[in-house]
Amino acid sequence: MNELNEAANNRPRSALIHSIQQENRHIRQLQQENKELRLALEEHQNVMELIMSKYRQQVAKLVTVNSKQTQPNTQEQAKLAAQIERISEMVAVMRKAASLGDDESQQQQRLITALATENKGLREMLNIASRSGSILPAACSVDAGTQTEQDSTKVEEQSQPIEQDGVNPKNLPKEENKSLESHETTVS
Repeated sequence: MNELNEAANNRPRSALIHSIQQENRHIRQLQQENKELRLALEEHQNVMELIMSKYRQQVAKLVTVNSKQTQPNTQEQAKLAAQIERISEMVAVMRKAASLGDDESQQQQRLITALATENKGLREMLNIASRSGSILPAACSVDAGTQTEQDSTKVEEQSQPIEQDGVNPKNLPKEENKSLESHETTVS
């Protein structure tokens, strides 16, 4: 400090006043610039607050719109999930019914085959008996006629002379089919 005072003492007073005035102007300019910067900063903060408030409002609207849109989607998804569950249950029931139907169909087919074999054997025995003369052809037509109404007309045709083996090859498959059909109706 002493050095400054000595340096100041060596200078003329007018130069000192002039330099102080320049510094004062410079300080005033800096103060003015500082005020302007503060005003600009306040204005900038106000604008940023306005922008942020608008942004918050838009985000809030967007969130409410999205939540409203997702709620129906969730309800629709729940409905779809319930429908998918019902469909999968129906598929399981259908598969089970199909497997049971297949089993039942196979069982019925075995029964039909067994009955067809039995019917064929009985017809052969009937034909042998009628050939040997132990049963009259009229008795054959009565017994066969009681099986079905459709077979009665064919049995009357059979009461005509039987071929050498005792089996009429034209009528045998038809009779077996008819007797199977008649037995199916009695079984069901």
